[in-house]
Amino acid sequence: MFRTACLLCSILWCLPALAQSLHYQVSGLKGAAKENVVNYLESLPTIEPDRVSYRLEAIRQTVDEALQALGYYQAKMELVMDEQDPALLRVKVTPGKPVTIRTWDLQLSGDATQDESFAELTRQFPLKPGAVFHHGQYESIKAQLKGRALTRGYLDAKLTEAKVKVYPKENVADVSLHFDSGVRYHYGPIRIEGIEGSQQLVQPLLAFKQGEPYRAVQLAELSQTLSQTRYFKQIDVHPEMDKVQDYQVPILVQLTPRSDNVVEVGVGVSTDEGPRVQLTWEKPWINKYGHSLYTEMKISAPQQNINFSYRIPGQDPLNDYYSLQTSYEATDQQDTNSHNLTVGAHYQTKTHGSWERDYFFETQYEDYTQGSTTGSSLLLMPGFTLSRLRMTGGMDPDWGDRLIFKNQYSSHYWGSGGDFTWLWGRTKWLRTPWPGHRLIWRAEQGAILGDNIDSVPASLRFFTGGDQTVRGFSYESISPVDDEGLLTGARYTTALSLEYAYPVAEKWRLASFVDAGTATNDYSEAWKIGTGLGMRWISPVGPIRLDLGFGVSETHIPFHLHFGLGPEL
Repeated sequence: MFRTACLLCSILWCLPALAQSLHYQVSGLKGAAKENVVNYLESLPTIEPDRVSYRLEAIRQTVDEALQALGYYQAKMELVMDEQDPALLRVKVTPGKPVTIRTWDLQLSGDATQDESFAELTRQFPLKPGAVFHHGQYESIKAQLKGRALTRGYLDAKLTEAKVKVYPKENVADVSLHFDSGVRYHYGPIRIEGIEGSQQLVQPLLAFKQGEPYRAVQLAELSQTLSQTRYFKQIDVHPEMDKVQDYQVPILVQLTPRSDNVVEVGVGVSTDEGPRVQLTWEKPWINKYGHSLYTEMKISAPQQNINFSYRIPGQDPLNDYYSLQTSYEATDQQDTNSHNLTVGAHYQTKTHGSWERDYFFETQYEDYTQGSTTGSSLLLMPGFTLSRLRMTGGMDPDWGDRLIFKNQYSSHYWGSGGDFTWLWGRTKWLRTPWPGHRLIWRAEQGAILGDNIDSVPASLRFFTGGDQTVRGFSYESISPVDDEGLLTGARYTTALSLEYAYPVAEKWRLASFVDAGTATNDYSEAWKIGTGLGMRWISPVGPIRLDLGFGVSETHIPFHLHFGLGPEL
């Protein structure tokens, strides 16, 4: 016990010394010079205050190295222990004049002398005669030369000379960099292995061909492009360096197809639809031409639908393809009861910039009851859809916009059951004008031009209300009504929304919003207006939204709780 007590006393006696370690206060410097000195000093091993006299030379050397890295070779310093704090070392520095570059001898040789990319790179170098010599920038220039050479196919590139002579008394430095790029390598034969017949599918995705200058970044881009096709489980694109001949680099593309069948099941809930279940079945690879089959089934209380899509790649399998689509949808919501069967042929392309285009011809048969009206229709409708999505920030974007426009046309001239043009468009913008402050603006417009609205099937009439249009009102509850007070659907729809959100805690935001909209035949009705507050939680599976909206345009103000999961756009 006595020995234990002595040991404890010794530990307690030593604790203050263990807790005290030398720290520094740097003066006389500012900006990058001060920051570099502080970083160098903090990297030193722990020094006990009572042993600082043994480490003064090491501290001086460390400060000198930190300043010389930025071109200060004649710094003077004073190291003084603080009288009040025995663990504080005051480092007083007079940096003096920095060393400037007297001569800058940068020489390129080899094929890189004819490469505009290297000319552009060297024009951007910060070191030149008269500039302060910065060791970090000097090392960065060497790394940039080597990196640019490797990415552009100069596989034998090397620095033949890299010298720096510093004359501290004169405050000048002579720098010599000689870089020999050697011969630029080119692509050799390109082999595609792993899937029989994949040559025909992959060939249009190649952004390079045999004989062109080798660029490593193109191999990475090809791997990413192949991944986006969703055809392959594993992708390996690499140069066969052991088979290089006459500066030609063979490229091997090894592919492993995805499983014959891919099945996914999902569940969700929203205030518009209630609980819902989604089942998808995909055959990503049917034959050597890259044909694929996709089936999706969604089931909720108000709506059930099933979709089949047979996809045929075009000239560009990633951005250009044809599809044959069939869908069946049953709807029983509000005053709408509808059974809709659609068969169509589509051509989809993204070849024009970032816009996605979908040109189609659809045959649609529908039995429906809308309000107190019952009917059926057979429509043959050509049309197109334009859409674009841009955003930054991943699952929780901080900037972006989505635009979509759809047009369908029906005419008796080709045997369709109506004469009308159906138009609809929506845009949604997300901006962060100041850090943390998010503004979301949305607008929607739809119109049916031509026949009387009574001859248009229920699925093509317009309704509004709900968490995607006017919050504070239930889903698609805004519409003209018939003599019995039942919703009829409308010829036109308009909806506008403005939302502001601000973070109140980590991964939590408070939002306020104002929505306005109408579904009408002549815009004679007053618009519906909803406003309220909401919370946003940035969950691991994406943003979760909860809004409490009030229909302030009504005499007896309704309110609805709106719930949603997924990205803002």
